[in-house]
Amino acid sequence: MQNNHPAILVSGAAGFIGSHLCKTLVKKGYKVLGVDDLSKGELYRLDTISSEENFRLIRRNISEISEFHLEQIECIVHLASSKIPRYSSCWEVIEANLKSNSAVLDFCMRNKIRLLFASTSDVYGKNSNPPFSELHDCVLGSSENKRWTYAASKLHMEHALFSAERQFGLQFQIMRFFGCYGPDMAKGWWGGPQSVFIEQALSGRPYEIHGDGKQVRSYVYIDDLVDAVMRLVENTELKSGIWNICDSPNSAISVLELANSIHEIIHPGVPPQFEFVPYSTFGKYEDVLFRSGTAEKAERLLGWKARTKLYEGLRKTIRAMRGE
Repeated sequence: MQNNHPAILVSGAAGFIGSHLCKTLVKKGYKVLGVDDLSKGELYRLDTISSEENFRLIRRNISEISEFHLEQIECIVHLASSKIPRYSSCWEVIEANLKSNSAVLDFCMRNKIRLLFASTSDVYGKNSNPPFSELHDCVLGSSENKRWTYAASKLHMEHALFSAERQFGLQFQIMRFFGCYGPDMAKGWWGGPQSVFIEQALSGRPYEIHGDGKQVRSYVYIDDLVDAVMRLVENTELKSGIWNICDSPNSAISVLELANSIHEIIHPGVPPQFEFVPYSTFGKYEDVLFRSGTAEKAERLLGWKARTKLYEGLRKTIRAMRGE
């Protein structure tokens, strides 16, 4: 790294969101330190900046941050996370997130570093009054149900951040991401239903619908999401708080409608085939029925709103997954 300016550290740098963010930061002239143990991230996503003087990648888990030999850090964007345990162990999710979140929080408190934390719309849980603003209640299900492990780990960190601000003056921003999609997104359910449905459409398989497919979701294209994160990075005087990063409420559609939209783009005029998978397949599991929000706060205070319409974003994503 050539210049002497403080660096922006991005955890989960080789992930879908992290790689897009790192490339944008480098393009804008920031000094960027990426951290990723590559357990889920992919090095190819960073190919275009891997030789840049203002970018360096540490191939370690962010939970080991206290052992790193770091230059001056201006801000940490903490994206690294283990996700919803639909097909995985809920212990792995809670353990990984608690370790990494605690390590990053402790590092920021000790070194007085501003922290941008990637939370999730999942924290609104079973709240049945969408669209959700940042002031809506977080309503999770039973602790016996592993479905809520991921959201609980994010909420734990959110409460820890507010507590650290009150006690120690920590500066932070909480970013509640709604369903993000776009080129280079993860394959399979790790990337969400949009990734799965595009893969199934391209291979001619039936669309795997969990439950009845009536779950309502809001999505945000990767370029728009990164734009929101960049505005939070650059607005250093903002009061600490929570931000919904999502498209407008009228863009929300059901999971079944999402599958139909993807099918219409790839196989126009051909009737789609669906395979409905009951939640009992995953053990004791339940899903979020409504996940749509409003980003009025971001529009008012950051001048940000999602500009890529879902159909347009899906077309771009499909072209990328086809290798075009």
